Amino acid sequence: MPELNAPTVVAEVCALHDAYERALAEHDVPALTAFFWDSPHVVRYGVGEHLYGAEAVAAYRQATTRAFSERRLLRRAVATFGADTASVMCELEQTVLGRTRRSRQSQVWIRFPAIGWKIVSAHVSHAQRPPGWDDYVDQAAVAVGLPLDPAHRPGVVQQLQRTAALAAPLLAFTLPADVEPAPLFTA
Repeated sequence: MPELNAPTVVAEVCALHDAYERALAEHDVPALTAFFWDSPHVVRYGVGEHLYGAEAVAAYRQATTRAFSERRLLRRAVATFGADTASVMCELEQTVLGRTRRSRQSQVWIRFPAIGWKIVSAHVSHAQRPPGWDDYVDQAAVAVGLPLDPAHRPGVVQQLQRTAALAAPLLAFTLPADVEPAPLFTA
């Protein structure tokens, strides 16, 4: 078995990953493209895209703008196998359109003799979280066709929480068995 997590190899890969994160934060498209192996065998799965080949990855980078701010690396796990193979797994937090989101990123890095370290596959996904008020607000805004300015989101959530607190005792009230909860009136 190849040597696992040789300190010098781990340090190299961490430095490369740090540089990748800086390029991502600065939306440095040429640098981001250069991190990937220039091959049709590269695969990158994003939150909403499936990219096969270096050309597709480069085209995606060219066509998109930076959608986040305040990106923070919460946790990084690096595993190296020998001097030329590594995996980098991360948990991240970033602000997207005024909302804090958690995501995950995985990358497989290979050191090629002539070109050095390159990402050969990558995957990005949102971390699942239990549904909450923000999800309800998003779904309600879509259902009624009302765009919600991120600056107003906290106030909308607060009003819904207050309304729920007021309605909770009414909804918990038990009616006597002989009372029809919703009588039907006919004329």
